[in-house]
Amino acid sequence: MNRVNLLRPAFALAAALLLMQTAYPLSFQDPQANDAEAESYKLFYEANKAKDLPKAYELAKKHLKDFPTGKYAEYFKTKYIPNTRGLLFNQAATAKNSEAMLSLANEVFAEHPDDLNYLLPLAQHLNLNELNAKPPITTHAKEADAFTRKAVKLLEEGKRPEDANFKPNETLKYFYQVLALSDERNKNVDSALAFFEKAAALDATDSFNFLHTGGIYQQRYIAAAEKYQALPEADKTAATPSEQTLAIRKQLNDAADAMLERWIKFLKLTATTNPYPGDTRGEIEKTVAEVYKYRHPETPEAFRELIKP
Repeated sequence: MNRVNLLRPAFALAAALLLMQTAYPLSFQDPQANDAEAESYKLFYEANKAKDLPKAYELAKKHLKDFPTGKYAEYFKTKYIPNTRGLLFNQAATAKNSEAMLSLANEVFAEHPDDLNYLLPLAQHLNLNELNAKPPITTHAKEADAFTRKAVKLLEEGKRPEDANFKPNETLKYFYQVLALSDERNKNVDSALAFFEKAAALDATDSFNFLHTGGIYQQRYIAAAEKYQALPEADKTAATPSEQTLAIRKQLNDAADAMLERWIKFLKLTATTNPYPGDTRGEIEKTVAEVYKYRHPETPEAFRELIKP
């Protein structure tokens, strides 16, 4: 069957604490001042007054670099720059401007590499709007993978963004699915299965996990069936099968049972609501019927009770 390679975002991840209001600049007290620090601040102040936020932000960073212990240093360091960075990051996210998001987030990561307030929305953006775009955009594929794996690690360790409405299990499930699909595409099947199983443990009602894990075990079942069919007929019908024959039969049966378990759950979950395109569900039900008959020849139709909602 043709399996669906479909990623459904599990949630809309909020950019926690990034919806901050910018700190208003300190008033410019001496427009006639001619010392370097005052002139630098004046340039910033005028850009901010003109509502040219990107320019004001860059001028603020330059001012802090040039005058790290100056009169306005603490203000820029603790208020204006972090708050304005958050606003610019949100603007870039709204515009789906990956380069700007990465640039701003990397400024944060240089000092706070585990900052989930930037890491989570950035990882989500790169996966959702680039890797899962049609056609996919792979410009930042390495960054997307690295940020996603780091986010998962931090969340598993109990780290949280500063967001009272944050839902860790929902977030983890989404990123587990992202990594599972990535590993599946890259033929890291055992890792993909592990991530799908983690996602299923967090939400047993999400049919997406069972769709894909059933498909992975179907491929293992097909591979084992091909090996079994390639055996000499005498080996398959021998009264005392060889160790090789027994090992292949075990592979075949284990894969069949694992596939049935996942796809029966999938069919049950999608019995009344089916979000998948085409005849995906019908193809799976047909395959389940064939394999269930092989594994349970005495009660070949018993699975139909198991898939009722």
